[in-house]
Amino acid sequence: MKDINDKSLNLGMTEAAKLLNKQLERGKIDGLKLAGVISTIHPTLDYAGFDRVDVVVEAVVENPKVKKAVLAETEQKVRPETVLASNTSTIPIGELASALERPENFCGMHFFNPVHRMPLVEIIRGEKSSDETIAKVVAWASKMGKTPIVVNDCPGFFVNRVLFPYFAGFSQLLRDGADFRKVDKVMEKQFGWPMGPAYLLDVVGIDTAHHAQAVMAAGFPQRMQKEYRDAIDALFDASRFGQKKRSGLLAL
Repeated sequence: MKDINDKSLNLGMTEAAKLLNKQLERGKIDGLKLAGVISTIHPTLDYAGFDRVDVVVEAVVENPKVKKAVLAETEQKVRPETVLASNTSTIPIGELASALERPENFCGMHFFNPVHRMPLVEIIRGEKSSDETIAKVVAWASKMGKTPIVVNDCPGFFVNRVLFPYFAGFSQLLRDGADFRKVDKVMEKQFGWPMGPAYLLDVVGIDTAHHAQAVMAAGFPQRMQKEYRDAIDALFDASRFGQKKRSGLLAL
């Protein structure tokens, strides 16, 4: 697990320990398993050991410029056959691949929140992604116990194309004066969502959701374009980006 500073690495290790301890408390794993998993996570500020890995998943901020820079730098630190994958939720894989010397070794690998509970993972095939790359990432996802689906590169891929109409409905409910906490409760208790829309937006990040909303509107203007400012716009303009800033919808 590579990051840019010790604070971020400590946060990552703390979150991993927190999730594993919850599983321990619920009897899903034992102490030996917890210690074993933690021991496999190697926090680092540099690329030491990257020349021995088979797959690298990039999960930096949802910003094309930043992602392309990180992917291009990482490509220089790994073996020629190493697969690079991006956890992007909306940025076209073809756009990110343009920064790479070996785009055939690159694809999307989009996980869903909460990652430890959600089995689905999208494997996004870029125009230049090789069959070998896709097969390797599908096999790796399956080995993790995930349910991989392979989709072609398009705005929002598969899941966001399905999910965003729900967010549009949530936005309209807020506009009509609905209590977002009650909406979350109904969606979680009655409809089986692991997280209600407000909670999910806070976890994903209001800034990420705002960007994704723009991508979807541009890709599908007749279906996804909105004609009014909504709560996401207002929160974004106020830099209230959700859990990471401790200020969003639920993180007030």
